[in-house]
Amino acid sequence: MNAKTFDYIVVGAGSAGCTLANRLSENPANQVLVLEAGGKDSNIWIHVPIGYAKTLDKPGLNWRFDSEPEERTYNRQIPIPRGKVLGGSSSINGLLYVRGQHQDYDHWAQLGCTGWSFEQCLPFFKKSENFERGGDDMRGSGGPLNVMDMPSTHELLDAFIDAGEQAGYPRNPDYNGKDQEGFGYYQVTQKAGRRWSTAKAYLEPALKRPNLHLETDAHTTRLLFEGKRCVGVEVVQRGKTQQYRAGREVVLAAGAIQSPQILELSGIGQADLLKSLGIQVNHELPGVGENHHDHYLSRPMWRLTKNVSINNDARGVRLVNEVFKYVFGRKGLLTYPAGIVHGFVKTRPELETPDVQYHIAHASITDIKTRALEKEPGMTCAPCQLRPQSRGFVHIKSADPFVQPRIVCNFLKEYEDQQAMVGGLKIARRLVEQPALRPYVKFEITPGQDCQTDDELLDFALRTGATVYHPVGACKMGPESDPTAVVDPRLKVKGIIGLRVADGSIMPQLVSGNTNAPIIMIAEKAAAMILEDAQLNVAA
Repeated sequence: MNAKTFDYIVVGAGSAGCTLANRLSENPANQVLVLEAGGKDSNIWIHVPIGYAKTLDKPGLNWRFDSEPEERTYNRQIPIPRGKVLGGSSSINGLLYVRGQHQDYDHWAQLGCTGWSFEQCLPFFKKSENFERGGDDMRGSGGPLNVMDMPSTHELLDAFIDAGEQAGYPRNPDYNGKDQEGFGYYQVTQKAGRRWSTAKAYLEPALKRPNLHLETDAHTTRLLFEGKRCVGVEVVQRGKTQQYRAGREVVLAAGAIQSPQILELSGIGQADLLKSLGIQVNHELPGVGENHHDHYLSRPMWRLTKNVSINNDARGVRLVNEVFKYVFGRKGLLTYPAGIVHGFVKTRPELETPDVQYHIAHASITDIKTRALEKEPGMTCAPCQLRPQSRGFVHIKSADPFVQPRIVCNFLKEYEDQQAMVGGLKIARRLVEQPALRPYVKFEITPGQDCQTDDELLDFALRTGATVYHPVGACKMGPESDPTAVVDPRLKVKGIIGLRVADGSIMPQLVSGNTNAPIIMIAEKAAAMILEDAQLNVAA
């Protein structure tokens, strides 16, 4: 096989990979190759915001991973969708722009991740962002990623924000600003009513450069090494095996599930596991695949007294009206993201910052897997615990690169996680009881009034809850002194030359919110570090 050579190879054209591709190719002297296992982002449902409900389980756009059945979550295989298309999960996600709390990143720095405090990350958030309200000391203007306020509001959701205030929580028009706590409408990665994925924001403009090369339908099967130096990548593309060589670095941006999978397939990981599968150990690194965690969400729902629900708007004549609203005004139902109103609350008064996030929508579903809407009007106020302590793992179960890895989540295993979830369910009920919502609410659908004790609420969450699709951690960043760390604070794989990981898998601890914005920030910062190190090498 004749291997083509590039300066940088980026594995994965998702939220991180598209960002890296753009920034690394800004210098015309750098020859950059991006490898994506999926295809082009041409499906119409990618670009219409409400289309996330269809893309989250669509085989051609989605890896459709599932967790392993676990007794505590009633032996259910919980879906873990990941984008398999240009833009990756930013092309199929719920479009919510959430940075998390400043303390999240300061905690990373306290764990030994030098350079990752909020003050040091903020410039990269701002660099990535074009906030339509305008930039200031906290928000960016002129960046590739368009961030806007919800294009449409709704009377029931306005009432929910009022209810939050009546329950003692502040209105918060910018939870991505100085303080996260409170209720308001989410900000979204849209532009003129269309999804603004990283494929649109970063990759598409950069592909006009002659030094950026893209290969789609290219499934990475392993990394190539000369001793302890990573020198390239092997892929299967349309049935043929192809090798590509990297003169400077390979950057894994394959996501929280597949970056650890590729490392293990390449002989980097726990020696006993690799040997048991017949894989030659190139470098023992026990942290690979460990520290996996995710946000877990429960969905209490209420029946409404009035037909002011997406359940009703998505049918018949009302749906036709919504289509007209979208086509001619880029407003209404078709612009809705996965959650429309946010709530960030503390479940216990002694907490310094919110520990629960709500995704609130004037809709209710019959089944978590199909996401089919109920026929009668409904509303959902779904809590998730922001900083889970429970940990699982992601490990290959075969040397075959086309076999899904084993994903064990251990949701709500730790008492602190259970406490937050039960507290979040109780606060959701208190919100719905406020005067602002009384004219709208008929009765509680789930968990129902028979569910009252803490144990009953926890059982409801374990029996019916699901991931919020924010997997992180299985290639954890940490200092040299941390034996479980996979990458150092400059995202270099420990013990290997010429290889970095730059995606959600490097997070040592989940951020307090949705992960797309932080992953783009990570990629912006990674690109800056890669280019800085290249300059230092030239100078040396």
